[in-house]
Amino acid sequence: MSKKQNRLSTLLLYLKLLKRWGFKQKKKFIIANILMLIVAMATSMYPLIIDFAFDVISEKNKQYIFLLPVLILGITFIKGFAHYFQTVYVGIISNSIIKDIQYHLYNKVLEFDVTIFNNQNAGSLQSRFINDLNILKESIIRTLNNLIRDVLILLGLIISMFYLDWVLTICVLLVYPICIRPVIKIGKKTRNISLKLQKKISEASAFLSESFSAIRVIKTYNLESLQKKNAIKKFENIYEGNIKIIRVRAKIEPTLEIIGGFAISIVLVLAGIRILNNNSDLGSFTGFISALLIAVQPARALGTLNAILQEGAASLIRLEDLLKKKSLINTTESKKVLSLVKGKIKFSNVSYYYNYEEYTLTKINCTINAGEQVVIVGANGSGKSTFINLIPRLMDPIKGNVYIDDQNIKKLHLKSLRESIALVSQDVILFDTSIMKNIAIANPKASQLEIIEASKKADAHNFIIKLKKSYKTITGDRGLNLSGGERQKISIARALIKQPKILLLDEATSALDNKSESKVNKVLKSFQKNITTIIVAHRLSTILEAKRIIYFDKGCILADGSHKNLMKNNSDYREHFYSVFKK
Repeated sequence: MSKKQNRLSTLLLYLKLLKRWGFKQKKKFIIANILMLIVAMATSMYPLIIDFAFDVISEKNKQYIFLLPVLILGITFIKGFAHYFQTVYVGIISNSIIKDIQYHLYNKVLEFDVTIFNNQNAGSLQSRFINDLNILKESIIRTLNNLIRDVLILLGLIISMFYLDWVLTICVLLVYPICIRPVIKIGKKTRNISLKLQKKISEASAFLSESFSAIRVIKTYNLESLQKKNAIKKFENIYEGNIKIIRVRAKIEPTLEIIGGFAISIVLVLAGIRILNNNSDLGSFTGFISALLIAVQPARALGTLNAILQEGAASLIRLEDLLKKKSLINTTESKKVLSLVKGKIKFSNVSYYYNYEEYTLTKINCTINAGEQVVIVGANGSGKSTFINLIPRLMDPIKGNVYIDDQNIKKLHLKSLRESIALVSQDVILFDTSIMKNIAIANPKASQLEIIEASKKADAHNFIIKLKKSYKTITGDRGLNLSGGERQKISIARALIKQPKILLLDEATSALDNKSESKVNKVLKSFQKNITTIIVAHRLSTILEAKRIIYFDKGCILADGSHKNLMKNNSDYREHFYSVFKK
């Protein structure tokens, strides 16, 4: 976090928040403030009623004695009614603001390119949506309730105190400002601790997400003990951060208590002197003390509010940091709609690297004709998946350009570009819904018969109909209710139902058995005339049957041609082939 951001005043951060997200709640905000004003006015009437009650009782005025309970019940009813609706309105305002931030934040995250996701842990992102926003919500509620309502109550009580005894009121107002400096100092310390704590919570969220998704690896490799030790460290860090905040917050109440005691002591002495000198009376003194005691709760709330505001400010800084991130994919020029797609793909001097490190792809030049089926081979880390990911603009080249049908994809409307492309990777992700919906996601207009037909082509239909709920079976989180091969078949069916002009298969059949792979490959061959297909493959059968192979090594294309010609004429490819498939 930059020093400049840390120096931003808390007030400025919250004003920016309300200006950006709270404007839509303007009417509710006005109503809530009117209700708060009613609560404040009703509260400030209590000392005056007590003063009036003392006068009535001391004068033995029977005419007004029965008026006292009516006044008290009337004010308490009005205050209770206003307080209820004010609390409801504040809750609606705060939750509406948080909902809008969550929605905007989610939209922002979805616009990120793959590179940003590679650098951001999923658990850390989830923490921004849940933990940071929950802290922010509480700070907004406290701000609206305490900063506005309690300030109004205090102002009302001060007016009542001036009315009852202006001398004592001035004395109190001279004493209480002493606590402002320590409260502000405590608040600043709270913000710094809160920033660190929220970072630790993000790390713990990331750790939990990683642990649950890798549970099979943990159990298989007997990593339970190691993970438990790591968990203790993560939770211990959170515990220590929470204790630090508790210790800092705990200083506020005693500070206010001591200063409040000091103020009351002065009031008692001065009031005694004034009553003895006939400058005041017992009724005014009782009313004044009542006002002072009633003021203790809102004064303390305002004292502790600063710490809560600083925690919310820490959350705001973290959220602003995420909202300011920009996708590396620039879509300002991407306005042309891609139509009547044939599927020709051209890479022109394309280079790419991750995090300004060594190039993953270097000066890639190749053309894949419309309807052509090409197999990409190469060692792990040679740039095959990066090559695939550049076509649907999951990331953009650092240098050079990619063309589809001789049109620079950077100038094409992103949605229209991706509508023509289907991608199936070895890391299959299914959504936690039915098999039918998982396939239909790629083409919501597809009929049930079309979905079944695509499933048959992907060799998925037979296993699906054997399931208890058939196509209505819920796949579970990331599809973990199904086997790896079953998930991959559904993923291929999803790609086929889209009826793309460009099909990208990144080791898409790696989890299939030979029989299933053979069936799927036959389907792909039948589509060859209509679909441009790029297959990243390691299997011997796929390589031997390919009419064209592009061989990658260390981010460069070292060979391009049929398997037979490459084995005969290219020593690099031949060496790679023998290293993977020994005679």
